Amino acid sequence: MASNTNICGICSLRQITKTSDHWCPECEEALCNECKDHHKLLKATRRHEPIPISSYKSLPSFITDIQQSCDNHNEQYQLYCNQHALPLCLQCINDHSNCNVTSLEKVTSNVKTSGQFLDLESRLGDLLQNIERIKKNREANVTDIEKLREQHIKEIKQIRVEINNHLDNLEKQVLEELKEKEYQCKESIQKVLLPVKERGSIITQCQLNFKSIKDYASDLQTYIGMRDLEVKVDENEQYLQSLIDTKGLEHLDLVYKVDTNVQNIFNNLKSCWSIEIKIT
Repeated sequence: MASNTNICGICSLRQITKTSDHWCPECEEALCNECKDHHKLLKATRRHEPIPISSYKSLPSFITDIQQSCDNHNEQYQLYCNQHALPLCLQCINDHSNCNVTSLEKVTSNVKTSGQFLDLESRLGDLLQNIERIKKNREANVTDIEKLREQHIKEIKQIRVEINNHLDNLEKQVLEELKEKEYQCKESIQKVLLPVKERGSIITQCQLNFKSIKDYASDLQTYIGMRDLEVKVDENEQYLQSLIDTKGLEHLDLVYKVDTNVQNIFNNLKSCWSIEIKIT
């Protein structure tokens, strides 16, 4: 981002301090309303499309840090090195004589309507949607486990009434086992849910960045900035696939079983139930 986007750059050169209202991506300069009007009248800049300064400030830093001109030679970028994924000015070409170099206009033209750009937009949406589905699925499983635990407690207490004092110790044991199995289920689910939520936050920010790029970034900034977003999308797509491959999305249930010989509990039954984790 420019060092000071709050002050009109042209007025500043005239030793005048004036608040900026617009930003010209091509000139990389902040403009006040008056200078913007002159900007649109000049032959050299009349084709430029200034954007509101607030829109420029909404762009992510990795986009605004992309320069429109060469720092080494102080010239506008006109070429693009496909081998090094770098924009070049006419003087930079000497360092890339053996590279696959093409015109910058060719690689950036219509980039926001290109298949690659639209595919990235679609993948971001799909990725966030899948993360939200997994979050809801895991959270629902936690709720199911809690409901099943409450249901089983009622069933256990009903049996306890029937077998009275002899069941006191067994009840204590099974409740502890139930709590432990519930803890194991929740712990297993949270191991997936917590990182998934973190991934959701990352992709949400990526999607916000993408929308901002789509609306306000220059074609060059968009083309280069897409590489960073594609890396994050690839990484998170692989992460979601790894959840499936490592069986991280298996559904857990608490299964309650009553021994069929419960009527003989006073005579020889040591335990009349078991708590299990069912995976589907």
